Amino acid sequence: MARRKAEGGRGDGAADIEDAYRLVSDVLEGAVRETLAAPGPDPARFAVAQLTAVDQDVPEDATPPGWSLAFLVLADWYDAARTALVEHDDPAERALAWIAAHVGKRFAARARYTVTPLVDPENARETSHYVEALGEDFLATMVWTVAGLVAEFPADDPDEIWPRTGADRARTGS
Repeated sequence: MARRKAEGGRGDGAADIEDAYRLVSDVLEGAVRETLAAPGPDPARFAVAQLTAVDQDVPEDATPPGWSLAFLVLADWYDAARTALVEHDDPAERALAWIAAHVGKRFAARARYTVTPLVDPENARETSHYVEALGEDFLATMVWTVAGLVAEFPADDPDEIWPRTGADRARTGS
């Protein structure tokens, strides 16, 4: 932060949060790309483990920063996907079908617990009931779902992870 101030940057908390958000987005986008390239549960699980490693040093009664920021990023991506796919029938079901076919049926069954925000944003909080039950796979299911959405609803640019692009545009207003 001191270096940022010396270099003429803002060096404030907002810039630090934006940097952290971008870093987490980069890691999760990499996991989506890897899942698409070589489908399986491990790229998402590895990314989540990497992002939540900092949480082990946080007291039990404190909010885990790695998990919380990863969830926020993925929730933003879900929101962007829901908005972009409003005219499509059953995007969540199509994503789950992709997960079943390419990652595995048991992983699609787990992901079913976290697709509610794509289907019914009014009941999105319902998803929080499954955090403990899904454990380390909670965030991974969201990564698999984003991969399924990208595979089932490809962008004009096949290299674009469009839920991230949509969320970034919504967040920055550009």
